[in-house]
Amino acid sequence: MLNWEWTFADDFENSEKWNDARIYMYKQWSIEKYNIKKLLRTSFLCWAISIDQGDLVDNKDIDKDEFKKILDELFDFGLKFFRNEPDFLWVYGYMMTLTPILFGDENLFEQVGKQWKYEAYIKSNNNDIIKCIFLEGLDDESKNKLGYKQLCRELIPTIENIFKGNGYMQKYFRSLLLIDILAKS
Repeated sequence: MLNWEWTFADDFENSEKWNDARIYMYKQWSIEKYNIKKLLRTSFLCWAISIDQGDLVDNKDIDKDEFKKILDELFDFGLKFFRNEPDFLWVYGYMMTLTPILFGDENLFEQVGKQWKYEAYIKSNNNDIIKCIFLEGLDDESKNKLGYKQLCRELIPTIENIFKGNGYMQKYFRSLLLIDILAKS
């Protein structure tokens, strides 16, 4: 799994300077387009702002259309160059299963998201975070058969290390996974 920490981006996001974060992250990705971490971190920020209902952004100066436009560009690039990379698959698969309509046809992209999370799991079955994200989307019977609760309990001590940093993405997944794990354990 990638090291998700990105100091300058984390600082902008932690300060809720969303436009500054977008501009900085996009520029850095433009310089180094084949850096998957920069692509995914920028994508995740653009996704979060695009779907925000006022929890993150209460600022009228945020142009959500600009965030969405960049998300679309990053998605197209990632699809072309990172389609078989587990980190690309699980991050985009996760976003698609939550908000498929943001990517196009709702029914199609919900299924694509599920498929991508599965592919990420198969390609990196030794990665417990990817496995947890894949299993979380299954029905309860399947989760039980595949040891979801036990896996969740085992992940508690490592989540902080896996999602180091103060950026929005790291905070999001630390919170999501820890809350989900503690609720289901």
